[in-house]
Amino acid sequence: MKKWNLIFDVALCTGCRNCEIAVKDEYVGNTHPGYTAEMPRHGPGWVQIRQRERGQYPAVDVTHLFQCCQHCDDAPCMQAAKNGAISKRPDGLVQIHPERARGQKAIVEACPFRAVTWNEALQLPQHWGFDSHLLDAGWTEPRPVQSCPTGALRSIKVEDEEMRRIAAEQKLEHIEPGDMTKSRVHYRNLYRYTRAFVAGTLTAAKNGIEDCVAG
Repeated sequence: MKKWNLIFDVALCTGCRNCEIAVKDEYVGNTHPGYTAEMPRHGPGWVQIRQRERGQYPAVDVTHLFQCCQHCDDAPCMQAAKNGAISKRPDGLVQIHPERARGQKAIVEACPFRAVTWNEALQLPQHWGFDSHLLDAGWTEPRPVQSCPTGALRSIKVEDEEMRRIAAEQKLEHIEPGDMTKSRVHYRNLYRYTRAFVAGTLTAAKNGIEDCVAG
């Protein structure tokens, strides 16, 4: 069966945060019956862009990382949930049922990605559900993907075997511990965010004059 996956390319993200705004626009003040209660106006967003700035002028590197519910196939939050508060849809998406999840703060604490937030006013654990209410209504992609101007975010619905082929071909990775939880959010060029940034200038002296070395 075809299942949803999300691909984020670190090299293409400019940090515009359109994805964050799109999610707030969809959920703040809006309840989607059967899917989710409204998102708080203030507090941590359900999707977040992390920024990492390294180096110093003139060698500066700024990268961004998209973080959200990873829709894990082996989701720790599901193991912590009681009364069927969390389910795994046939299309691969994790869904928190607000009518059953009330008061279950353990669901928040169980997520190793810190992608489940706590709605204090409603006493509910909440996450970004991949805009499943829109997908069920016929949309072909969730709003964060739709709003991304650079193509850094892509959503695809394919068989698991095909996703494994795509992941190998495009050298996709998971953020930790995504390999263990079998995350459905994949990252391209992740090294741009996670590995050390090294830059410098090489000079040499010739005839008493110091100059940059070509190449």
